[in-house]
Amino acid sequence: MNIIDAIDSNLFLKELFPLGLTEDVFLGQIGFDVEGRISLNIHTKQRPEKEIVKWGVWGKDYDVIVIKLLGRGGKSVNIKNLKNINYSPLFIAQHNDGYIIKQVSDSWSVEFDFDIMIFQRCNVYIDGGDDPAL
Repeated sequence: MNIIDAIDSNLFLKELFPLGLTEDVFLGQIGFDVEGRISLNIHTKQRPEKEIVKWGVWGKDYDVIVIKLLGRGGKSVNIKNLKNINYSPLFIAQHNDGYIIKQVSDSWSVEFDFDIMIFQRCNVYIDGGDDPAL
């Protein structure tokens, strides 16, 4: 399953990525708040299928798109070695009445559930090198 299919209000994202997010992503900011509120920023270096004029030119003005989401969930959260998180494949699966997101590497892992995620907006930037910009 692709993460875009699990996001509500995803029409704009489907225009940008009609086949979904097929490349590695970076979970740049993950926030858990009271009453199960979740904020999630997904950074992708995947070139969009549709150019957005106000963003400029891909590769010149930006080469990373940040997808900003808000949601609910957080019944189960497991994060190991947060400081080492980097770009890697994102796995998502339906679970009970919601979803589970998982990213795993040899030195770190992230796994949490959510009931709903709603697309808020996108930001863009030029990555400054091998390390993802935060």
